[in-house]
Amino acid sequence: MVRSPWFRAAVAGLAVALAPLAPLAPAQNVTWNALSPTTPFPQRASTASAYDPVSGSLIVFGGFDASNYSSETWAFAGGNWTLLSPASSPPARAGATMAYDTVKSRLILFGGFDGLNYLGDTWIFDGATTTWTQATPTVSPPAVTGPTAFTDPSNGHVAVYGGYDGKFYQLTTYRWTGSNWRKLNPTTSPSARSAGVVALDPVHANVVLFGGLGSVNPDNTWLWDGTNWAPQNLLVQPPLRYYSQAAFDPHLGAVIAFGGGSGGTDLNDTWKWDGAQWVQLHPGQVPPVRESFVMAYDGALDRVVVAGGEDGNTFLTDTWEFVDEGKFVDLGPGIGGALGPPTLSGSGDLSVGSTTGFTLAIDNALPSSPLLLLVSTTASALPFRGGTLYPFPIQLIVPLATDGSGKASLSASIPAGTPSGIDIVLQAWLFDASAPRGASGTNGIEAQVP
Repeated sequence: MVRSPWFRAAVAGLAVALAPLAPLAPAQNVTWNALSPTTPFPQRASTASAYDPVSGSLIVFGGFDASNYSSETWAFAGGNWTLLSPASSPPARAGATMAYDTVKSRLILFGGFDGLNYLGDTWIFDGATTTWTQATPTVSPPAVTGPTAFTDPSNGHVAVYGGYDGKFYQLTTYRWTGSNWRKLNPTTSPSARSAGVVALDPVHANVVLFGGLGSVNPDNTWLWDGTNWAPQNLLVQPPLRYYSQAAFDPHLGAVIAFGGGSGGTDLNDTWKWDGAQWVQLHPGQVPPVRESFVMAYDGALDRVVVAGGEDGNTFLTDTWEFVDEGKFVDLGPGIGGALGPPTLSGSGDLSVGSTTGFTLAIDNALPSSPLLLLVSTTASALPFRGGTLYPFPIQLIVPLATDGSGKASLSASIPAGTPSGIDIVLQAWLFDASAPRGASGTNGIEAQVP
């Protein structure tokens, strides 16, 4: 019974995959995928980067390639890197910072180092015309390298914290007003530092800051709410790092932090900040170790992107995307007979068009018995044969059979063209004379296409 184009496509995918498979180990539900742009990212580290929704591009400025400081502007759009040619550009530098001002619809670039001087100039990038304009504020943050910039959660302007001026680490916080910088006076502030990990968390309306370089231990996590910085008392944190990056992933609803330097060693671990705690993720594959790289959520690609940087020996030119593969969650218990309720589980990649796909596994069922896998895009909780029917209305019925040990499995993939956000609700039922009403049902499971 098929009631939508998506399930017509799904039937074809399921029909070729009914051969029983061995139960799989728990799958990693996130991964990093290497991209293959026609033009690779340039050999460069310590760039400033941010996504510009006006142009639909990830914009990258400046950086250092072991010989020269750069004044180039690069854009990543449509899966490719393009060198832009604005009429004027900021002077060459590395260690600058950049963020998007949602009020003015502009990118704001600040600070950096040009090999001789620490910089305190402010530049504005207009994505509609791909032009840079130097601002002329009467008040500015100190001239520093390695400050952190972020979209302020309280008003959408850009704020800047910290940095290093050649002698001292800074702990001041400034907010861009659209034409000037205003020094803020929070009641508490993190210890002075530069090169910290920072990202806006729009779900919790704050900014998370972790680590960096400083004279006083920067191995701590702080939150900025637009008015004050608040320290977080955490039992688990990532290893201390600097020249790392972070970005908010709307699929996970969390900030993703990756890589960076740590005590002379470069990292490639991935961590998630969910608003209350740090959790280490274990992606199926990861980019090579690096620091001082590009990282931002690319709204057009709908992925967090990492590119370039250096690993202590080599300047890297690769580009990666972070992919949430989706995750199955349990909806509620099943009902069974003499063996107890059979179980249904799902694991694998729910991404549209995935080449690996996902696997559904049924266990603790009657041996060598036919069963029906019920599929829907909506979940319910209807009483049924003494148990609960979870997928309703039923949109697809897939016949299966258990093997001699009471197991069954199949693999499938989400067809290309499936819209993101569609729910998949599944449950299996089989005839069971030992069950109270002659049928056993598995637990229900649900997943959302990322």
